Amino acid sequence: MTGQDESPSIHASRRIYNVLRDAAAKAVLEEDVWGEFGLDTIPAERVIRHLYHPDTNRSMQNGNSYGYWSTEDTICKFEKTPFAHGAMRFCYRMKKLSTPPQSASNHRFHSYGWSRASNYVAKCYQIDGRVDTSEEAKAAVRNDIGLQYEANYWAEVFNKRNPPQTICFIRAYAMEFPDREGTPWFAVERYIAGTDSYGTGFIKHNTNAGFRDTEQRRKTPQVFSAHSFYASHGTRLVADIQGVGDLYTDPQVLSRDYQFGDGDLGPRGMALFFQSFRHCTYSDAMGIPVFPLSRNELKHQAKYNENDLTVSDDGDDVSSTATDDVLDSFARMDLNRQRRRSSLLTHGDILKMHILSSTESESLSASLSASQNNTVRRSNLTIPEHLRQSKSMLRKTNARKSPFKNISRSKDSMDEVQSMLELATKDAVFDHVSFHRKASGEIRARHSQNDVMPGLVVAPPMIPNDECRANLGVVHYELACLHGMGRFPETISDDDNKDDDDMNHDVNSVVFHLAHAASLYHVPACISLARVMAGLYSTVSHLLAQPVVPIDFELAKELLQRAMDAPPSFASPSEPKVAAGCLLFQILQNEHDDTNHDSNDDGDNPTTRITTPRVIMGVLEQTLDLLEMAKGEAKDVKKHEERVARGGRLAVGDKVTANYAMEGSFYPGIVVEIHDDSDNNGGINILVQFDDDGSTELLSADHVKPLIPPTATTQRSVAKQQELDPFGHDDSDEKCSLEPFVLQAELAELKAGIGENSQASVLFQQAAEEAMTAGKMQSATKWSLRAAELES
Repeated sequence: MTGQDESPSIHASRRIYNVLRDAAAKAVLEEDVWGEFGLDTIPAERVIRHLYHPDTNRSMQNGNSYGYWSTEDTICKFEKTPFAHGAMRFCYRMKKLSTPPQSASNHRFHSYGWSRASNYVAKCYQIDGRVDTSEEAKAAVRNDIGLQYEANYWAEVFNKRNPPQTICFIRAYAMEFPDREGTPWFAVERYIAGTDSYGTGFIKHNTNAGFRDTEQRRKTPQVFSAHSFYASHGTRLVADIQGVGDLYTDPQVLSRDYQFGDGDLGPRGMALFFQSFRHCTYSDAMGIPVFPLSRNELKHQAKYNENDLTVSDDGDDVSSTATDDVLDSFARMDLNRQRRRSSLLTHGDILKMHILSSTESESLSASLSASQNNTVRRSNLTIPEHLRQSKSMLRKTNARKSPFKNISRSKDSMDEVQSMLELATKDAVFDHVSFHRKASGEIRARHSQNDVMPGLVVAPPMIPNDECRANLGVVHYELACLHGMGRFPETISDDDNKDDDDMNHDVNSVVFHLAHAASLYHVPACISLARVMAGLYSTVSHLLAQPVVPIDFELAKELLQRAMDAPPSFASPSEPKVAAGCLLFQILQNEHDDTNHDSNDDGDNPTTRITTPRVIMGVLEQTLDLLEMAKGEAKDVKKHEERVARGGRLAVGDKVTANYAMEGSFYPGIVVEIHDDSDNNGGINILVQFDDDGSTELLSADHVKPLIPPTATTQRSVAKQQELDPFGHDDSDEKCSLEPFVLQAELAELKAGIGENSQASVLFQQAAEEAMTAGKMQSATKWSLRAAELES
């Protein structure tokens, strides 16, 4: 078979083999670079090597993958004191031979070949200047190993698309020292020395918080990070790409559900990456869609000074017991790991770090206070009184009262806002333009002279599926929130009154990313925009209270209905949809009341639709259905948490996916029976009833996987965001302040008004019972009497 006849996967594997072979050959030619440290004279120690094996099937259901650990005994020689350390970890030199053969005596094996044994770097967590032997530290080591393998899996997927440069992550595993006090665990990987083909040594190309290298500016690491997002349907993004050449180490995986440790900043970390990512011919050829950025964001990218410092700049001081390059690289890695835990700037961080001047800080505090107070006063279910009394005038003039002074706006800014609002209610389209290609599929030329890469193999477009679109919506929403908290002050346009104290962030970018998120059916984004268009304030940005977004009740209603109708394939939780339904009901009810009080209210505006009781009833019925779905989702989450608490073991009633008829396809079902025959080496067998046809099948445990409800990961995301935003808003746009029994009573009254007394009576009685359970005795009595009245 010739090289031209090889499949992309075989060709990629061959190139990875060559990378590893070249690294090993270089190590041999350099002889023992650690020979001067006398590791071969140190007594050998017994160790247990823990190897992680990722599941080759890579089941990505609900963003979860599976793997297992194996162990083997071996020996190593380990230096007594660390040769480098950072704020979190110690770093040791280590030599290891292969597993000793059973036929060899211990004496011969211990004394043979140590001077030529492979060099390794062993890293452990430290606390108060000593090795941390806690269970938390051991779990952190296992997490680090899992991260390395997770990243390498996505590197393999990347290589299959035949990029110009094949990449690889160094294989890592854990070493347990059973004869030491506390049996400490170390993360171990081969030591890679020297420089790459570009003549450079160890480089950190990007981080989990938006930093990217501005010196070497290599494209492969950045394109790989972006590729990992789309290849995983938006559930993963591999960041913290660092290493020598295209051999990487110590990555951080960002996930939709925050399952990769403290450094996993989730969708917010993904948003920080895409805000700084620059599309190029390389990414176009790999089929990566262009991530939309606002006009101001693109302007900033165009004029960005490559020598500017970033929040991830490595100027911290680190102690070390040696002076060679590997010390600096380890210190940088460890400092970066420490930053992973606190790399996001919140309002409180900005004030504490004095990034803003004292005047700007006072303005920001006052603005935030005013925004929060108004949000608390005006719940998302209450239209402000001035809107109730003068809605017709507002529709004609688009006026809005605001606690802030007016901010001047350029025509370009207002035009961009208008075009974004038109985009918000339309489904996102991924056509050839989204991939910077012509209709024929040919890549469009970019204008940069530094962006010419001859010989690129053009891969098919990575068209996002519904799961990926939903996750893209989350990323756009997070970018809107980051802009709203002032994370990117450099994007504020000079045309938009940059020196104004109130203008502490780029509100156009907030609207831009909210609109893109709404076009991807992201429910919180739809609600945030709808609130602003209905004259309410949004916690995403206090500047949205300015006359930036015109009041438009029709578009607000359309956005709220869009939120309620988000497709099931987008895995949107029902609870925020309920909040959208409640707000939509309030707007419709107010319109109906206005029509009854003033028959001429809508006469001057032919575009306003007349609201009928049946329209309001439809919204209430859909909202109540969503409430029931939210209750079911809450039960699923509770069952999931119970399963996690018992160590992941399945129980009767758990929702699962199972290998139907052993055909290799997993279908959803429920656990009916569990047969544990482990004592007789029979293993665990599970009887599963499938959802689609009700059939049952007895399967071994390895063919049954737990079905993790999407709302479980959503709750984990909310908890993580609260941890990341300790100084953020207490209120959320998605909170609902109307109790279910209030909605039932409102629907009952409407049904009674059109003569459906029997249904109205049942609803009033249900509302009375729930109100009584909630301790609302006065309402319960009123509705109970109303039910009896309608029955008679």
